[in-house]
Amino acid sequence: MLANGQGRPIDWPSYGNDAQRTGWEKSDVRITKDNVQDFKLVLKRKLDNPRTGPHSLTPPVVLGLLISYRGFKELAFVASSDRIWAIDVDVDKIFWEKKFDVSGKSGACAGGFATTPALIPPINFGARRPGMGAPRPAAPPAEAPPPTGRAIIGAAGGFGVPRPVFGVSSDGKVHLMNTSTGDDVAPPIQFLPAGSRTGGITVTDGTLYAATLPECGGGGVYALDLNSPEENPKIASYPLSGGTVSDHGGLALGNGGTVYVQNGNTLLALAAKTLQKSDAYTMTDAGQSKSAATPVVFTQQGVEMIATAGQDGRVYLFQGKSLGRPVYQSPVLATGPDAGIWGGLSTWSDSAGTRWLLAPVWGKLNDELGLKADASHGSVVAFRVEDKDGKPSLTPAWASRDMVSPEPPVTTGGIVFALSTGGNSNAILYALDGATGKELYSSGTQVTAPGNRTGMTVANGRVFFTTTDNTLWGFGIYLER
Repeated sequence: MLANGQGRPIDWPSYGNDAQRTGWEKSDVRITKDNVQDFKLVLKRKLDNPRTGPHSLTPPVVLGLLISYRGFKELAFVASSDRIWAIDVDVDKIFWEKKFDVSGKSGACAGGFATTPALIPPINFGARRPGMGAPRPAAPPAEAPPPTGRAIIGAAGGFGVPRPVFGVSSDGKVHLMNTSTGDDVAPPIQFLPAGSRTGGITVTDGTLYAATLPECGGGGVYALDLNSPEENPKIASYPLSGGTVSDHGGLALGNGGTVYVQNGNTLLALAAKTLQKSDAYTMTDAGQSKSAATPVVFTQQGVEMIATAGQDGRVYLFQGKSLGRPVYQSPVLATGPDAGIWGGLSTWSDSAGTRWLLAPVWGKLNDELGLKADASHGSVVAFRVEDKDGKPSLTPAWASRDMVSPEPPVTTGGIVFALSTGGNSNAILYALDGATGKELYSSGTQVTAPGNRTGMTVANGRVFFTTTDNTLWGFGIYLER
């Protein structure tokens, strides 16, 4: 049995782990470069879902420790278009299952598209206090009294009550569920247009966010104030038209709450909570690529950076809250039909402070990058983020072996996990040295279906993903309790 005995339990609360969509688990000490070669198949759970094929299941969000009426549990929450399962990953059993009532659903693309659920991020009790003698921060200005009635998030209860899990059904309603039982803790709320598609929802700073794809009845960005009363929820929206939006998370949030979303070939910056447009930048002509990417946000030398991928197959770097013009743009990464950067970018920082940016590339690598890789179908490409002439830039560092339709990678302990979804063949999980790209592990032929093209998760010594036959897979290290 795989245990949680080493290190604190870790959550993976939304697609990409955080609102910045980094795909980076900073503190999982269970997986190391020394033991990743010993990865085993530790979980294989087939779920009863009437739809198969790409996007039929999400990767899980993970609650590292639930103190439930059945004891201490680590739960993985996986969703389809109108179902959600809580899986006890220690014993590979379904803890509870819930089917959403969507009898009145309608819309251009109703049903059949899974939306990654979300947890409220854990409270950081380890945050550092001001040093001795340091001035205390100024008290925030007094706010207006809250509206009458119980706030949406307050429906979950007070201190000691399990954090709720949020899910969206195909009729556009958001469901707030008890993580221990799956029971509703508040009535479902109409959040998105019925039949719209979104790759994931994110909870941060008391607000639930989602971006919907324009090709399904009109796209948009939506924000639900979880502090508004249940009977009169406050929802803001911003319409998206033309182009597409990535179905991997869809949007990313800056540290100050700014919402970044790429609509076709335009990167938008929207104000936190209100979603008023504050800035936009349109990248160069799309050319042959129709790729869609979710932006990623990180800090470089104290400055917030936004990285995204244009439909021209280049990576763009923007600096600060004002998009202005990019401070860097890469060469085209790949060539050939459907070449581009798909899903989204991810990022991590090593122990020396070097920032890395990872791109899941479909197509044959461009020789201009100067990387020697036998990758005719696709690959994961790693860049070092460096300063050149006083400006941030990207230095190509390595490229993985050939992969078919790779997912955006996830990282922990300096190890990059990459998934070749396989197209019409079986998916393969790889572990790569984050600094060199050296292959440390491969799942080989153990996975028996293509990947779902919905993302990956890493938490508590395990790497999770789903396949088109409605199976949740987990690979990891066996540890003694």
